[in-house]
Amino acid sequence: MAIPDLSEDFHEKSPPPPLMNAVTYQATLENLLGQGQGYGKTESVAAFLLRDLRLVTTTNSDIDETQKDIKVEPLYLVMDMAEWPNEYGRKLAIKDIMFKYAQRVVGEEDLNHPDFRGPGLWTAKKNSFDFDYLPQKDKKSSVHQPNPEAFRVCLTVDHPVTIPTQWGEPFTVESGGTLAIRERDVFALSEALQSIASGKAKPEEALYEEENGQKIARFDVYGMMPDFLEENYRPVALKSETKTATAPFSPPSGPSGLHKSPQL
Repeated sequence: MAIPDLSEDFHEKSPPPPLMNAVTYQATLENLLGQGQGYGKTESVAAFLLRDLRLVTTTNSDIDETQKDIKVEPLYLVMDMAEWPNEYGRKLAIKDIMFKYAQRVVGEEDLNHPDFRGPGLWTAKKNSFDFDYLPQKDKKSSVHQPNPEAFRVCLTVDHPVTIPTQWGEPFTVESGGTLAIRERDVFALSEALQSIASGKAKPEEALYEEENGQKIARFDVYGMMPDFLEENYRPVALKSETKTATAPFSPPSGPSGLHKSPQL
């Protein structure tokens, strides 16, 4: 009788690794800068921000008004311009989606009926989208261009790691996931790591800070789930000053390339 392979099931049920200590965190960040590669958005997209539903109740012949805003999750409806090249067509599609949604609200459509079925449309969280893209100066246009200041240094890991965060809760980057830091933060992190290497500061001093009595990460190094990097970003060239800042942490033979994990 064949013996089933339980390794995948065991991995899914195994607890996450413990939060790394300061020395391991230092080594992880050094590997991120030394072996990481540039990633960012490279194609323009069209996007429409979902707005709150605003109700104004009037009484006494419009003299008295009561306004109620019903909050909607801050998401963009993002459209691939290869699939939706025409501005008029994009706006018609959004109107059609909202009309079908209204039909479901009033019971004229099956509650399980999709409001949209087709290619080239997805959602993105507002805070992430607003960092990755810049809107056109023409406010009537839905087109958003990639923000060149939003590039990241990214490194994929081949085993789970649990890192500290700026919001206080440890975050586990799963095997195949990605460590990332925004390019604009690389220089400051490089300086901090070099201060540790020169003996001017300890890892606890250079890489952490205290907030409300809790030790949190000083730098916004964060994690992406497996496949998220490849599905959402493309390789990009980093600035020359970024390469200079990461050079002290590169392996002697040069950058090792993508898909190298921190040697912890």
